[in-house]
Amino acid sequence: MAGPTDLTRAAYAGKETKLYANIGGTYASPTWVEITRARNVQRNRGPALSDIEFHGAEETGAVPGYRAMKGSFEYARMRGTDTVWAALEAARDAGDIVDLAHLNGPITSSASKGWRCPVLLGETSGSANGNDGVIDTIPFSKADCNLVSDGSAVNYVAFSGTDPE
Repeated sequence: MAGPTDLTRAAYAGKETKLYANIGGTYASPTWVEITRARNVQRNRGPALSDIEFHGAEETGAVPGYRAMKGSFEYARMRGTDTVWAALEAARDAGDIVDLAHLNGPITSSASKGWRCPVLLGETSGSANGNDGVIDTIPFSKADCNLVSDGSAVNYVAFSGTDPE
């Protein structure tokens, strides 16, 4: 039985989202590779909140600081050769910038919306527990970076997929 034709689902599940890394391309002409074995993508975005203390007050108050973009994702490692894990590990160890995009659908669809940000990968932690897969948690933070062509800063941006030409 079909449901009402004038209703659409309002939310999407985490398994419907896609995480991509620009591997081998430039910022202007990216070569997106889907990180299919990623899960639990978390993004923290907003200002740092610092507590302020002053005489004459019984409680501290918060003041907004610099905005930040940080997060993490888990990666389920493959047995044998895993080229995506090798690329992520090499970038982490070399301190290379990784251009990430996280969308609510395929990057080849302009209907897909999300974010894009050049990041640095941090210290990973891995687990190998009983029946569970071997999982590495990979933290990331926005990289301090500029375009080589004109020196302009590259930051976190809202991002849409693109329909193939």
